[in-house]
Amino acid sequence: MDHNNPRGTIADIGTFFVASTGGFWRRPPRSDWPVLMRLLAALLFVAPIVTAADLSANNLNLQAPSPPRFETIGSEEDFPVRVPSTFDSTLGWLVVKEDRSDPGSNEIKLPVAIVHTDAESPKSPVLYLSGGPGSSAMRTAAFPGAYPWLAERDFIVIGQRGTHYAKPALMCPEFRMAIESGSSRITSVIACRERLKDAGIGLENYNSRESAADLEDLRTALGIESWNLYGASYGTRLALTYARYFDDSLDSMVLDSPLPPNAIYDDQSARNLEKAIRSIARDCALQASCDEAFPDLELRFFQTLAAVSESPLEIEGLDEPVTGVDLVSLLPLNYSADVRRAPLYMDYLARLDPSIKERMSGSPKATDFAWGMRFSVWCSEALPFSKRSQMRAPEPVLGGYESAAVSPEICEAWGVETLDDSVVAPVSSDVPVLIVAGEFDPLTPPAWGELASRTLRNSLVAVARGDSHSPTQQWGGDGCAMELAADFIEAPTRVLEAPKSTHCLFERAAPNYALE
Repeated sequence: MDHNNPRGTIADIGTFFVASTGGFWRRPPRSDWPVLMRLLAALLFVAPIVTAADLSANNLNLQAPSPPRFETIGSEEDFPVRVPSTFDSTLGWLVVKEDRSDPGSNEIKLPVAIVHTDAESPKSPVLYLSGGPGSSAMRTAAFPGAYPWLAERDFIVIGQRGTHYAKPALMCPEFRMAIESGSSRITSVIACRERLKDAGIGLENYNSRESAADLEDLRTALGIESWNLYGASYGTRLALTYARYFDDSLDSMVLDSPLPPNAIYDDQSARNLEKAIRSIARDCALQASCDEAFPDLELRFFQTLAAVSESPLEIEGLDEPVTGVDLVSLLPLNYSADVRRAPLYMDYLARLDPSIKERMSGSPKATDFAWGMRFSVWCSEALPFSKRSQMRAPEPVLGGYESAAVSPEICEAWGVETLDDSVVAPVSSDVPVLIVAGEFDPLTPPAWGELASRTLRNSLVAVARGDSHSPTQQWGGDGCAMELAADFIEAPTRVLEAPKSTHCLFERAAPNYALE
């Protein structure tokens, strides 16, 4: 399931390896997992009306020598997405400078789909910001009926700079092929970097600050007075970056799976995963049927993990021994359905079930999104502010599970400069904000929602019982998280002041864990 597409596959901050298993897990060769986990599975973001030319007054020190513009496409022009004909829509390109500080900079084009409401008096629109960094949001526009606010508001989808379908897109087929073939990833990163630079692309211009400026340029180009942001995973980081500079342009924000700039992902992700695993095991123990089926689950799982981490397991037919990191990598927790099956999988792993051998085989498949965009964002504004960036190896959490989304070695090879430390400062705002976090999300945990909320003075943190990543986009679920998001955009103050019991998200029962 793609976070942008109820029928697709996902690629987000914590999602590096994606495959349809047809069973309860599948894993690439052990030699690939230290790097695969650095980029992590799914994974993955306002002054009075201003333009990019005014950003220097907002401490961004960016200047646009020419105004941005929005170019609608012709009736026969090719475009990344087609909105169903039952919806009225406008498709086009936002045209901005790649480097706002350089009058001679190349122009870049970002795809934009606007799905129009049928309401006679439309309210302020909603703009969707996808995760990643590096994934494209454009497929979202193919399923506009999944978003309730369309009844009263236009729904706008933008492809962030550098992502697939943008012009240029920072695609790195070299890196994808290296993952799948087992060749040098560092060599592939260097090759991609040089190819993009030879094409005249300034890799340093692809980051959350520049993307936030693109959003403001889009708002002014479309003549929108104010709007609402709906971001998922990395999209929440981008939304908060926008709010840092342009909160007067905002009516509200919905942040699904919070990744605030001051959350240091690369130092905390392994511990977040361990906490999620332990929390699920303890939740299972509170249910008589689950506890009976999987007694002492937490103890048994972590005893096995410690033993295999100390002495890797030799399995006949496998080229390499099974490590503790291998075992952890076989426990998917990206969706609510994964959570319901997690005790069953933990039991398999704790018992070293023979089926592990089958699940350890297979070729790795790297997700096909804009790796260059991911590298430019993460290596300029995230990894450099972590302790992990100064360490030779991961900490011994979960057997040495890699905590960094992009490894220090890859960032060194990519070669973009580090932005100033204001990019990781907390974002303060009075804009009404709903923060939705999955109870067992190992990628963007509820604690990060609380962290963001401390400086968002009109905010509510809603923890989705039994959910994992992106609760509003669990299309096969009960719809409670999306219902709350829609209610919030409709009337933020009413939701902020209402008793939690008025929304079904706060009334959920415990997960119905699978026992076989």
